[in-house]
Amino acid sequence: MSDQDDMSLIRSYLQGNQDAFAELYERYRRPLYSYLNKMLPGQSALVDDLFQSTWMKVVDKLNKYQDKQKFVSWLFRIAHNNAIDHFRKQKNRQSVDIDELQLEASSSLIPWQEISSGELGKAIEEAVDKLPDEQREVFLLRQENVAFKDIAEIQGCTLNTVLGRMHYAVNKLRTLLKDWV
Repeated sequence: MSDQDDMSLIRSYLQGNQDAFAELYERYRRPLYSYLNKMLPGQSALVDDLFQSTWMKVVDKLNKYQDKQKFVSWLFRIAHNNAIDHFRKQKNRQSVDIDELQLEASSSLIPWQEISSGELGKAIEEAVDKLPDEQREVFLLRQENVAFKDIAEIQGCTLNTVLGRMHYAVNKLRTLLKDWV
């Protein structure tokens, strides 16, 4: 079943084939978890909760999914919105420092680079941390091989906006890492 496209798997699941959903889950669990983990470093319990609630929403709303957009875009958009909703609820319950509400870049080593935990690794982590949230999100999603068009759908903006954000992110990283490159 691994060669089936996402829409075929969705249709099969909606007709009662539980294995079809398992295939979708296996296909996207690692990229989704990695995305959430990079956006919320050091908050593994929150990442686990958002990961689980994202999949619960997918199951709940899968019958409303339309293939106007790719499944991966729809999935990551749900995760993105879950994170935002979490921080809004948290803000309403207590006065939370604005810095805590912003999605952060990963404090763990960047897996797409084969680098040691030495100075270069720390420099890259710090540079990615310094990117504005929207640029950082585009950069991290691209590192997960999400297409620019899909990132635009996830962020709810145009393709040109996403391309611009990536351009600025790369330029800022070049500037921040000029001593290393």
